[in-house]
Amino acid sequence: MRHHHCGCHGLSNPLAAPENDGLRSLSSFPDGSVVRIARVEDCACPRCRVFALGLTPGTTVEILSSSAGPCRLRVRGSDLVVGRGIAEKILAVEEAACPT
Repeated sequence: MRHHHCGCHGLSNPLAAPENDGLRSLSSFPDGSVVRIARVEDCACPRCRVFALGLTPGTTVEILSSSAGPCRLRVRGSDLVVGRGIAEKILAVEEAACPT
């Protein structure tokens, strides 16, 4: 029987940022921020689940609510909620505002 391998166990991510310059966890951005996911930190189980939700490196995410408790996000046109512990494992950089 073949098993599907999600590619997140022990493999490096080619889109991951090489250093931490400007990287912050999703839970640290204020409401209304638009960020780009740089990488997902290692953790036992949630990494595959995070990728399945569309939270992959390079994806743009809007922070709808990041106050105490879970974080509410808009990802690829869908709203979703992730627990604070998982949001702290997702590192992102703030997208530059569009010039007017």
